[in-house]
Amino acid sequence: MQFYVSRLLLVVTRAALKVSGLLFWILVYVAALLAAASYLPEALRLVAKGPFRAFHWKSRKAAPACLTSSKHGQHGQIRIKKSGIRFHYVASGEKGNPLMLLLHGFPENWYSWRYQLDEFCQEYWTVAVDLRGFGSSDSPPDLRDYRMETLLQDIQDLITGLGYSDCVLVGHDWGGTLAWTFAVRHRDMVSRLIVMNAPHPSAFHDYVLAHASQLFSSRYVFLFQLPILPEILLSLGDFENIRKPLIDANMGIQNEKRRLSKDEIEAFVYYPSQKGALTPALNYYRNLFGFFPVKAQDVLVPTLLLWGEQDTFLEAAMVPEMQQYVHAPFQAEIIPNASHWLQQDEPEEVNRMMWDFLRQEMPVSTH
Repeated sequence: MQFYVSRLLLVVTRAALKVSGLLFWILVYVAALLAAASYLPEALRLVAKGPFRAFHWKSRKAAPACLTSSKHGQHGQIRIKKSGIRFHYVASGEKGNPLMLLLHGFPENWYSWRYQLDEFCQEYWTVAVDLRGFGSSDSPPDLRDYRMETLLQDIQDLITGLGYSDCVLVGHDWGGTLAWTFAVRHRDMVSRLIVMNAPHPSAFHDYVLAHASQLFSSRYVFLFQLPILPEILLSLGDFENIRKPLIDANMGIQNEKRRLSKDEIEAFVYYPSQKGALTPALNYYRNLFGFFPVKAQDVLVPTLLLWGEQDTFLEAAMVPEMQQYVHAPFQAEIIPNASHWLQQDEPEEVNRMMWDFLRQEMPVSTH
């Protein structure tokens, strides 16, 4: 009798899990369709300017000079034996100094770290990598190639492949999400963690469920779950929706002295403009819901969190939520009048805060 009851409970439990999973994805795609509807007026505005202009986009034939220049460091490549993925990076400073690994966000590349490459080469071997699917690094075609576990393995392989056992790990936006999670999973490989405008995944999960305004600001995450449509929307008007978040008066870089030049704007449009290049980058988002719920949460390494107060994508009010997940020295700084693109917007202030944090004596963790 006990055997049959156990089997029945098992069948019912499995069925419930399958149904709950199905309902979850139904809700995700309903939210995706609502998000798409919210972006429709913007798409119609572009089309109204002229259908030919709206649906005409071109692949750039040559990279802007700032992307290929050695002004900010030496360009290099590393191929990971296990995965076969080839990564492009730019490194500044002397190899043998402690490693500082810089992870960019969407839709960026190594160039977003140019000010930090120039600054921290004094004491660190500073390496800004193009993540898989971005920049000049390889872009495998399958959705499963961008699962969180795979992306975290990339960081581990990069650290060891560059000849190090640990690093100062610095991340912004998607790179910040990876940095938070890597520090949780591989704390022995992170001497210090610096994150910019990227919430701890668990803190974000808690915050967004309680704040409708943040849910609305993050609706692009749902939009990106859809096939094909996000690629089209981002390409409209010769990639206007790639350029606009960087240069718009509300969303873009706020510091007049750091506004992007024409070449610098092209530095962030060049790679997305290549045929098929948007899909790998969007696959980060398309795997995101498979990452929740987050199992391991606690960060046990000294952490600095920097946040641009004028971030229109992520509310600064969620910053205090991060403290509960960091069981090590933790410092959070909100920088007034700075946008989401913090390290490009206020590089002097960001660099100063980073130096202060890096030069502090930290107690040895007892965890």
